[in-house]
Amino acid sequence: MKIWRRSYKAYSIGLLVAWGIALSIVWWLRGDPAFERASTACFGFFLGWLSTTIARNVYPKESGILG
Repeated sequence: MKIWRRSYKAYSIGLLVAWGIALSIVWWLRGDPAFERASTACFGFFLGWLSTTIARNVYPKESGILG
């Protein structure tokens, strides 16, 4: 389990779990209209997460493009 600590994959799984819990709570406490808004925000967050994941894998660390 020590291998998983501080890894991008572990952080991604943690975010997935956290969003799942948050969306479950919103749906349970506030109902469908609030859940639709929260799930839209979640979808936008994961689109951004996907784009950064792609960028991390496409651009090498020492490419000079990002720093």
